[in-house]
Amino acid sequence: MSVSASPAAAPPVLLIVTDVFGNTPAIASFARQLPLPCLIASPFSGETIQYPAENLAYHAFIAQGGVAAYADKLSQLIKDHQSSLRYAIGFSAGASALWLNSANPAMANLQQAVLFYGSRIRDHRDLQPACPLRLIFAEQEAAFEPAELVSDMRQRGHAAELVKGSKHGFMNPYSSGFCLKTQEHYLQELLDLTHINAAA
Repeated sequence: MSVSASPAAAPPVLLIVTDVFGNTPAIASFARQLPLPCLIASPFSGETIQYPAENLAYHAFIAQGGVAAYADKLSQLIKDHQSSLRYAIGFSAGASALWLNSANPAMANLQQAVLFYGSRIRDHRDLQPACPLRLIFAEQEAAFEPAELVSDMRQRGHAAELVKGSKHGFMNPYSSGFCLKTQEHYLQELLDLTHINAAA
């Protein structure tokens, strides 16, 4: 079966790139609320493992090869689905992996990518995304100063913002930084963003 490369040939799909927790019930619930079919990318292959603590999930993620390995895995997924991908949402390590792929020509069909608190973006600031991209950072990070990164990324012409009073992980119920109010705010923004395409 051949697949046309034309963007109009395939129904629009939304790519969700998870954090170190992988494809959890919370991610499945999040995907069900969105108006487009979702393709979920996780750093882990095979059966989903529910990690009871963030540090355990992080160590398992590092054992899989960390952000670099995740970005490589994601690169192939994006290439395989480039004719249908219209939106991408990345969280934490997933946001960093998406950023590392942002200059990939296979991303050019995307109408928007939204990256939440991708901390390793700070190590690769010179990338020039192939699609419209929005960077959303938590105000509080243990390893770096998010306000400086947001300012620098804005100066480079990127849409970057800082969520006042937030901690890393504010979108994930399994994270110690989770904030229901902030999650609901951004979920509504994502619904507004993707609804137009779904209704078309």
